[in-house]
Amino acid sequence: MKLSRRGLIVSGIAAGGGLAVAYGLNSLKDGESKPKFGASSPEDYVLHAYVKISPSGIITVAVPQAELGQGITTAIPMLVAEELDADWADVRYELAPLDKDYGSYVVAEAIPLMFMDPGAVADYTRSALYKVTPLIGLIITGGSSSILGNYNYLRTVGATTRTMLMEAAAEQLDVPLSELTTEKSKVIHAASGKSLSYGELAEAAAAVTPREDNPLKDADEFKILNHAVGRLDTPEKSDGSAIYGIDVKLPGMLHAAIRHSPMFKGTLDTFDADSAMAREGVIGVYPVLDNAIAVVAESTWTAQKALDDMDVTWTPPEGTPFSTSKALPNYAALFDAAEVNVLNEDETFTADWDRATKTVEAVYETPYLAHVCMEPMGCTALYEESETDDAEDASITVWSPSQSIGQSASQAGKIAGVKKENVQVHATLMGGGFGRRADMDFVRQATSIAMNLPGTPIKLTWSREEDVQQDTYRPATASRFKAGLDDDGNITALDFVIVGKPVSADFNTRNGTFVMFEAKDDISMVMPMSDSPYAFPSIRLALNAQDNPVPNGNWRSVTMSHNGFYQEAFMDEVAEAAGKDPIDFRRELLAHKPDFVAVLDSLAEKGDWGKPLAEGPEGSRRGRGVAFAEAFQSTVGQIVEVTVAADGGLTVDRVVTVVDPHTVVNPNIVEAQIEGSVIDALSAALYGQIDVEDGAVVQSNFDSYRMMTMADVPASIETHIMAQGGHPGGMGEVGVPCVAPALTSAIYNATGQRVRSLPISVSGLVSV
Repeated sequence: MKLSRRGLIVSGIAAGGGLAVAYGLNSLKDGESKPKFGASSPEDYVLHAYVKISPSGIITVAVPQAELGQGITTAIPMLVAEELDADWADVRYELAPLDKDYGSYVVAEAIPLMFMDPGAVADYTRSALYKVTPLIGLIITGGSSSILGNYNYLRTVGATTRTMLMEAAAEQLDVPLSELTTEKSKVIHAASGKSLSYGELAEAAAAVTPREDNPLKDADEFKILNHAVGRLDTPEKSDGSAIYGIDVKLPGMLHAAIRHSPMFKGTLDTFDADSAMAREGVIGVYPVLDNAIAVVAESTWTAQKALDDMDVTWTPPEGTPFSTSKALPNYAALFDAAEVNVLNEDETFTADWDRATKTVEAVYETPYLAHVCMEPMGCTALYEESETDDAEDASITVWSPSQSIGQSASQAGKIAGVKKENVQVHATLMGGGFGRRADMDFVRQATSIAMNLPGTPIKLTWSREEDVQQDTYRPATASRFKAGLDDDGNITALDFVIVGKPVSADFNTRNGTFVMFEAKDDISMVMPMSDSPYAFPSIRLALNAQDNPVPNGNWRSVTMSHNGFYQEAFMDEVAEAAGKDPIDFRRELLAHKPDFVAVLDSLAEKGDWGKPLAEGPEGSRRGRGVAFAEAFQSTVGQIVEVTVAADGGLTVDRVVTVVDPHTVVNPNIVEAQIEGSVIDALSAALYGQIDVEDGAVVQSNFDSYRMMTMADVPASIETHIMAQGGHPGGMGEVGVPCVAPALTSAIYNATGQRVRSLPISVSGLVSV
């Protein structure tokens, strides 16, 4: 079995996981997670690596997943609180400490379960892998898998802790355990009318040995899950008390600004430190890992201005500088080149292709995209020298706004050259991630700078210009789809080839992850066709992997962000060639999956498919388009409505989404994630483009890398949740893949012109 990029999600190392009490690995007996978790509140009693309770009854749940704004600091406590029978008003969250006991169960989902339909086999596989992943100690947030990977386990954590409290109550009340019930943070003995709060029981319960058999509730018993409870992080984000990476303050802290070689793979040559040191408040100027220079000062502003004062020269990389204007137009000539690697070809492909009576072919292109997280990259590091002659006895501590406290520790320790046990990482909130913060460059840099000033915390903050021009970009790709049709308009065979630089091999090499493979074998580059819900009779999927100096990284929904566009735009073209309605055509391809058809049916109803659109302004044309995907084990369909004015101006009027996450944790969070995905995907489809000329990025800030403004947002963004049952799927990236193809199909419906290259702003077909 060849694994997809999501199957190799370990390349996106970040935070997640738990302790497998319910599965026989009771490392609570000798692990360090409990004392680490308890250290921040010594008055609390730690019952579990994930749960501590204060004498007053406040229940704090550890959250190892990285909070990127996706609401995981609410969703994970909900999983625990439901089975704990907690009063939601008593529940708080805390970002978990760095410890192997929080090894991510995301791995249990991301590798084998991506290839399984929900059901008994998948559940058995989860149970088996839950026993193994804490031993590995991977800490991951990625692939929309925080709930996908933790749903059953963390409910079990709640049920286990509830039983511990009940056992403590049974002893104190001197009654059988079977006579006790729980409700709203209390253990109740109905026969005597007595009850004990969780706060009263916490000390005794902390000494109870956890049981392994703790039944979970049925969905119809839920009082917290599947309810729109308030987010736990909203108050602190509203009053400014939330601590993001950029908010870290430590005694004696200094601030660093950085400038990289403008050319990818360039190195530092010379710099004029005296000009920077002449500015008041500057402490020092330091080279950083061969390709950057940093100024340390008493404030970030001073450090950044001192950088502007400096004359810095760079040594360019060998060879001809890379330019997108020269390289990307050649991609379309590489579909049939000798280096194309066929990743998947059905045995009957040639015969099925030969029996086609009609063929459809189209070429699509997408550009490089930046992440532009609202909080630019940065990290705080403290290097402390060894009291011995052995440099490995020194220590490094980082405050890391990353998707990976585990990988942050690994990379910081490697740069500092210290022993593993001398590395500490504190997680912070972050102003957006989108896959960018799975890369560890900013952690490596902060560590390198801090080593010049032992004993002094150094906070590194990138400028917006550095953030745009030194990103790890979604790759630019070109693809060609070909389909064979029979006389009835049915697909006989599907041929797909994509040209571009794959993400996984580049990411793994850059960040030193242990999963390595050649770029030409990156099966994720042909997703979702490699694991499509559509009943394609016969397929051939191929990749021509390119190599260039532009660093590629994980962008929200990764290859689904461009391949979702390619596949769904092409499905519309094939439907037209077959003389079929786009939704009816998809229904035929999904006839073997009635739950998927149900999503399409609901989408058609909610999106008024088949009904005439209201008239627009005089001389305008209106259109409606559709797209469908299975993404991150959730199912989504979207309809977009547009108006094209007489002068060619494009307005996106309405986006309707029907999403089936199978089981909902918090409907408000689902809706927020879909809405955010729609805005991200529209921005990318309409405007997103990074150009590289002579080895350097052209765009530098929001004035040249345009994003949607409030005035650009559709008047109506509707999200309809259609949970049909089963293990919950992912949600953070699910709303991205269908937006661009539904949008371009709507433009075609309005104008009769196909948009096959993004962004739409440079297509010349409409004006945005």
